[in-house]
Amino acid sequence: MKQIALVMGLSDYYDHRVARGIVRYAKEKGDWKLFGQGWMFSPLKQLKDWKGDGLIIRREYAESLEPLAGFSGSIVDIANAYSSPDVQSVCNDDYLTGERAARFFLEKGFSSFAFCGAAGTKWSELRYKGFCDRIGVEGIPVFNRPLSWWLEEPYSIELALFLASLPKPAGVLACNDKTALRVSAVCQAEDIRVPDRISILGVDNEDIPCELSDPPLSSVLLQLERIGYSAAEKLDRMMEGNETAGEPVLIPPAHIIERNSTALLGIEDELISRAYRILQSDRGHQNDVNSLASTLSVSRRTLEYHFRRETGKSVHEAIIDQRIRIATGLLHGSDRKLEDIAGEAGFGSLQAFFRHFREHSGTTPNRFRKQLKEIYGSDYL
Repeated sequence: MKQIALVMGLSDYYDHRVARGIVRYAKEKGDWKLFGQGWMFSPLKQLKDWKGDGLIIRREYAESLEPLAGFSGSIVDIANAYSSPDVQSVCNDDYLTGERAARFFLEKGFSSFAFCGAAGTKWSELRYKGFCDRIGVEGIPVFNRPLSWWLEEPYSIELALFLASLPKPAGVLACNDKTALRVSAVCQAEDIRVPDRISILGVDNEDIPCELSDPPLSSVLLQLERIGYSAAEKLDRMMEGNETAGEPVLIPPAHIIERNSTALLGIEDELISRAYRILQSDRGHQNDVNSLASTLSVSRRTLEYHFRRETGKSVHEAIIDQRIRIATGLLHGSDRKLEDIAGEAGFGSLQAFFRHFREHSGTTPNRFRKQLKEIYGSDYL
């Protein structure tokens, strides 16, 4: 019976999701016994005196390896915060995460960007680099603070001044959801409208905090359970002597779950901004082109002209985008029938829902829901 310890904080969303993948692998193997903190594991007391076979760790701080100095077994790290030659890393592809975030903002027409990161961590640096490289500049405005700083009281005058200094409208990538939530809180305190003046995108998709944020927070969904399963698989091969620590095993992010923190385009036109605020309001996505123009007290022709000039889209296309955003959230957060989701999102029929969803997402609602189940595993709904 192999003895494996999980050295991570299992009350944390990231660790909890990764641990699900590890537990699934352990159950499939049948000869693994897991140790760690929490009721579901055999108790792990003094790590420095532990005589097990392998460790799966989340190394968030440079000194995290000090208690492991005497450990002779195999070690896999899921954090990608620091590099060590004897520790195998199995982690999210952070550079690709930054690239995808940049592409997301570029497709929305933004020309002003910023990054809020965790100082001194490899994963944050890679997300920043991927973000900059995809935008095509060597550096963009960046606000870096230690990870612990982002978990303090939500308001910061330093962060407020940084956000106020950005050319607006700006697309801000936060290195994770906790960082994004603090950015959002400061914007709210300073009356910086989100997403009108600053659009915020987080990483991790911690669904409850993201949904409770005001406005709800868009985020890059990571394949955390797959990271855990792959980490356990790699550790198993290392413990068998078939492999040694080598290049990081990178798991690509899944996709972006868009909520209202990024629901506007990077444009200055006040009429367009007002139109998007209506579409994002409660039941606003149920508007058609005529009712939206009437609410804005402009002609349909005027509204179409502004949309075409500023966004390259028709008003109808913008309404469909918002309906797809609503439908995606319902697919992600409920097990409701597709017919119900189609109606709630404002589509006149299930056929119209499928057609527009496929055009927008490159897949069907059924396949999208299947992908979510694969990512979330047993924790899906």
